Amino acid sequence: MTTANKPSKLKTAVVVTYVIATLLLIAGWFVPGFGYDKGLEIGDMMLFWYIPAFINAFFFPFLDKALITGTFVSEHALPSFTAFESEIIPNVELHIPALMVLVYLVITVLAIIFLIPVLAGNKNKKTSLISAYVIEGAALTALAILFLFSAWETNLGTTVTGYLNLVCVFAAVLVVLFVQSIIEKKSYGVVKMFLFLFSAAAFFFAMFAIDRIFERLFSSLNAEDTWTNILNAISAEGQLYAVNGVAISGFTAMKELIGATLAGNNVIWNADNAVTLNIVNICVLALFAILALNLFIDFCGLMANNKTNKEGALNPHKGGKIFGIVRYALALAIAIVFLVCVIVDESLDIGVCAYFAILFILINLVIDIIRLALVPSQKKKAEAQKDSTMQLAAEGITQSSEEQTDLISDEMPIQPYAPAYAESETVETDSAVEEEASEPVVEEVPEESGVIDEQLKIEELPVDDGLDNKSEKQEEPYVYTPRPVIYNGPSDAFIDTLTTEEKIEFSKVFIDKTKGSLPAKMPEYEIGGSNEDFFPAIFINLGRFRAMLSSSLLRKIYKYLNSK
Repeated sequence: MTTANKPSKLKTAVVVTYVIATLLLIAGWFVPGFGYDKGLEIGDMMLFWYIPAFINAFFFPFLDKALITGTFVSEHALPSFTAFESEIIPNVELHIPALMVLVYLVITVLAIIFLIPVLAGNKNKKTSLISAYVIEGAALTALAILFLFSAWETNLGTTVTGYLNLVCVFAAVLVVLFVQSIIEKKSYGVVKMFLFLFSAAAFFFAMFAIDRIFERLFSSLNAEDTWTNILNAISAEGQLYAVNGVAISGFTAMKELIGATLAGNNVIWNADNAVTLNIVNICVLALFAILALNLFIDFCGLMANNKTNKEGALNPHKGGKIFGIVRYALALAIAIVFLVCVIVDESLDIGVCAYFAILFILINLVIDIIRLALVPSQKKKAEAQKDSTMQLAAEGITQSSEEQTDLISDEMPIQPYAPAYAESETVETDSAVEEEASEPVVEEVPEESGVIDEQLKIEELPVDDGLDNKSEKQEEPYVYTPRPVIYNGPSDAFIDTLTTEEKIEFSKVFIDKTKGSLPAKMPEYEIGGSNEDFFPAIFINLGRFRAMLSSSLLRKIYKYLNSK
């Protein structure tokens, strides 16, 4: 049987990675990189200096004046690549870079504060992991919005160089998120990571001129002709598509289409254009919407928990896979319609980025189809895990009639408080004899290997019936009064949950092994350790331990296993 996760290891991993992510968010303010290659002195390239300027830029449209003044603010005015406003709210000029930088500032402060719940979080409720996901997810979302609007108003190259410090922070925190997702979800997390990366690749190839990276790469290798020959071999131009030989990226086309429409000109469906070109315009907008949606959903998937049943086994389901297939298939269908229109229209040429975008969409689609096909076998495996765990209940563990294991000793079972009676000797009149008879008689019982410390004390009680004739025989009871059972063995968090008898029982079977050796390849019980493989092994070998362990002890082991 496999458990959902090992809380102790997960907690340690989350704490370490979250501390790294917090340090990265702080570093974004102080590592020189803001305004890189924009003519700033290296000492002025720390984002921290520009906090007052961003505050003024954000509140100026509402206050119509600078909120913070002074020589320092004037000496650290915002660079030109950040000086733009957007009317995403009608009739309101909103400074998006300032808003997102201030959001990033708030998130950085919250990241420091959230160190408390991450460090002290209850590992069973995954408080630490949830806190880490909230902060890291919010930081990545804020930076992504900042980059998107910056690329819209300027271009991708200016965005990358202008916010070089934040781009590096974004990439590093994303890697931290990948690590946390894989540690928590294991193979499921790896799949989610690749789905996100392929969705990101499809979005970037469809929207931006990523082919220029290949051009520069081949140019640095003095192989410009090789890249040109590759494009000729596949009959492709640069970027997403070309109109009359002019290469256009998806983002550029979308900006012109939306900008003209907002200005009152309907260029998305223009009667003067060929039908194919109008369809291409619609496909560009649809591709942006569906690829951005897929990217966002796959980003959320990195932070989504595994679906597990109450026994802790992975609970495969078809819903998420089917939804993934539908959205990837929709993106592929839009891309194919776009491709057909470009091929049919003689004034249009397909761009190499379109081929890459279609390739990554297709990869995501195939991955989810394979995941859907594997659901039946995964369900069988989950059922097998569940059966091995629930065999405990299936065999009637709660029935009082089940055979119990001797909790105290194999050689000498103890019957507490079972009175035994014997006829006493004749009481003599001699005072010395009478005094001797009144003293308790104690019989010692040998202890067993330091684990059981119990003795039986036998007392002969003197009888005073008020008669002068003490020569008569009288019957006096011997009362057996057992001392409490004492456990002197090792202890830890699990053993502390057991009763004294259960501690002795557990110690006999798994620590002292007086009941026999453990099955082959079964891990040893480690006092104070996580024992993450030990407890599942008990139920895997339940047939072996069924007659050795009591119902109450098995129930507590089962409950402790499911609480991890």
